Amino acid sequence: MKKYVFDGYIYARHVSGLYRYEDEILRELDRCIEKGEYILLIPEYAERPDYFENIKVVVYGKVKGILWTQLSLARYCHANGAVSVNFCNVTPLLRPGIAVIHDIGYKVLKDHYRNLYGKASKCWHRFNYWAIAKGKYPVITVSEFSKRQIMDVYHIPPERITVIGNGWQHYERIREDGAVLEKYPQIEAGRYYFALGSLEERKNFKWVMEAAKKNPSELFVIAGNSVKNAKTKIDFSALPNVIFTGYLSDGCAKWLMKNCRAFLFPSTYEGFGIPPLEAFSVGTKVICSNAASLPEVCGDAAAYIDPYDYEIDLSAPETEKKEAYYGAVLSKYSWKRSAERLKEILSEYAEVENIRKIKREKR
Repeated sequence: MKKYVFDGYIYARHVSGLYRYEDEILRELDRCIEKGEYILLIPEYAERPDYFENIKVVVYGKVKGILWTQLSLARYCHANGAVSVNFCNVTPLLRPGIAVIHDIGYKVLKDHYRNLYGKASKCWHRFNYWAIAKGKYPVITVSEFSKRQIMDVYHIPPERITVIGNGWQHYERIREDGAVLEKYPQIEAGRYYFALGSLEERKNFKWVMEAAKKNPSELFVIAGNSVKNAKTKIDFSALPNVIFTGYLSDGCAKWLMKNCRAFLFPSTYEGFGIPPLEAFSVGTKVICSNAASLPEVCGDAAAYIDPYDYEIDLSAPETEKKEAYYGAVLSKYSWKRSAERLKEILSEYAEVENIRKIKREKR
């Protein structure tokens, strides 16, 4: 069996969509493999996950930040003759491995990431996209939309790219927490619209603010964490009917998701987009952008809006009856099936490498 080492740098970071993708797939993979079959390498300063029974967790390297993947992970793989599996759009440049590219936003979003940090992040990610594309290993992405973009921009043959989507079943483990009401008692169940996401420009909270401006009698609750790559910042305090909570626990976010009038997701660019699935899973209406991967992911279950049209009549999309489609959409996505597909890819590539090795030895 080819030695595979999973990049565990996410365990040193805050929970995000990328964190969720890797952690949930590894949880499910852990249930369908033999003990010690794969290694999860994490930095010495990371929080060690204690729920893996078959994936071997190895603590290694003190290098801080993104350089841990580039130096510590690369060094460990080199010393052990292993191939890294990287879930977060990057790969060790000195020793590239199998990588997940969720989207190529840093390449195709020309007007975004314009501050100094954003420009540096753009250059860094583009370099990684290029290194992954030029490598020999399988490439994984999360939607057919992202696969087409990667093929078109980086000219990777389709047979080298596999789509492994997200899931939503993690939401079943999260216990609702109404503690957010202690700080914001004006929030009442069924009496507000909810939006969630990082404060990147592509998340398009500008649309939510315009909706709030044009619907002054409605309450809008926004939860999200700031990012360094956004050049402009939205003044959420400018409108009295907008509550910006900042970053919330999963439990508080789930309470807001389940009890809102509708979940707003006007993003202009997504490789996948987990929050609409989370909303469907608790029976919440979704008013969603018709851009990028979102129609592919949400299918007939969402009410769609043009994310660039700020003449907003919320009553129009909200009245559409979509609940009958929630189950069909949710049935398409499963962390367990995603883990099984990843296991297949790793096994298939190991077999290909073994055949190549035998051929070389016979020469």
